[in-house]
Amino acid sequence: MLNPLTKQDNEFYLDALVDWFQQFDEHESIEKFSRAELNEYHAFCLSGLLQYVTENSTYYAKKFNNLKAEVALDNYLEFFEQVPFSTKDEIRTSYKDMHVNKDIAQVCKSTGTTGGPPTYIGSTYNDLNKYYPAVEYKQLLGKIRNSVVANALPYEMSSSGLIFHHSFQNSLNCNMLPVGKGGAYSDPKDALQFMKDWDINVLVTTPTYAIILSEIAERENIDLREFKLDTLFLTGEGTSDSFRKRIEKIWNCKTNILFGSLEAQLVGIECSNQNGIHLAEGNLYVEVINPQTGEKLDNGMIGEIVVTTLIREGMPLIRYRTGDIGYLDETECTCGVTSSRLVLRGRIHDQLVLENGSYSPFYLEDILMRNELVGNWYKFHIENKKLTIEVEPSNSEIDKEEIADAVINSFEFHLNEEIHVIVNNEVERAYSGKVKRIYYTEKQAVAGS
Repeated sequence: MLNPLTKQDNEFYLDALVDWFQQFDEHESIEKFSRAELNEYHAFCLSGLLQYVTENSTYYAKKFNNLKAEVALDNYLEFFEQVPFSTKDEIRTSYKDMHVNKDIAQVCKSTGTTGGPPTYIGSTYNDLNKYYPAVEYKQLLGKIRNSVVANALPYEMSSSGLIFHHSFQNSLNCNMLPVGKGGAYSDPKDALQFMKDWDINVLVTTPTYAIILSEIAERENIDLREFKLDTLFLTGEGTSDSFRKRIEKIWNCKTNILFGSLEAQLVGIECSNQNGIHLAEGNLYVEVINPQTGEKLDNGMIGEIVVTTLIREGMPLIRYRTGDIGYLDETECTCGVTSSRLVLRGRIHDQLVLENGSYSPFYLEDILMRNELVGNWYKFHIENKKLTIEVEPSNSEIDKEEIADAVINSFEFHLNEEIHVIVNNEVERAYSGKVKRIYYTEKQAVAGS
């Protein structure tokens, strides 16, 4: 460790962490830790977390009741790996009981499309203003320090807009423009004017909203090249490599992925190499498990991502099953950041099950978006394990039968599946909320309509 990470008797481990991080000089960052240093850091955090929730939460005390090991630094991992997984359904039904500290200053709600009861996560004032900002990712985010940032993420009920707003503002001294995403006062046309008038350097938004903004800009004769973006962060939705390349071409700017969720907040940040998402290992302890058996998997093996929040006082989550599929890569990255990289493969419940296999929607999107005849909007319709792809032309002069044949040929080359293609003049857009791409209901449409 750069300095010994210790705490005084009866000192809250998060306060000890804050004091420790405040001793870092401008060149020191958790992004530069060796694996041995990260293991020591995680040992300190996990043992402190387990002790904290055991002593202060009847909910967790009950959950830990049948576990053998005691909560102590020297056997924290033995104890930790016995802890039952947490799930979204558990949070939905027990969110008030799961708050270890009841002095909640802010509650946010999931913006997900999975249906079912809402998911709520509460944060204390200390979480928002003391603990969460304590960990800085100076190399991965330092390039935007003092920038003018347009935050085109939802602010209503969601945590995404608020988290990035305050993180960039407080930790990186950015001028934040809360342009929002499809709310009552965040019309895309007004958002573009706001961004143009204030000469933004950085845009944070979802992949599909980046496309929506570009379409409105074209309609209003706004040249996006005049924005002179240095950085475009994509978050909130997954994206394939070929779709993000389209976004980069449209905005004349390289993109980086910010990966997070309501439950875990920031999970990782992609470096300029675009070869995986560097985990926010100061915030989280991450495992990969076999989704059927719960067995912990080695690095490089694809499984479900499980996270434990390390710096949360109000509602810490222990071994939370995210539903995201991917694997961890600990090989050295040439960018110099030493944290593990997460390579995502979609979500468990979003995998498309067809007659001859199961596919990530982003794998299929990648195949589709390589075809320059196809526009930026599409939908996958599944009925009886058969796939119909609804697309629109990239321009109105292209023959629709030519588009359909090209899409069918490309998918037949990559998949052993029979598919159908519907080419409409325009695929329905979603200007607010998360975009839905996958439909399991029957779709009636006529090619060339």
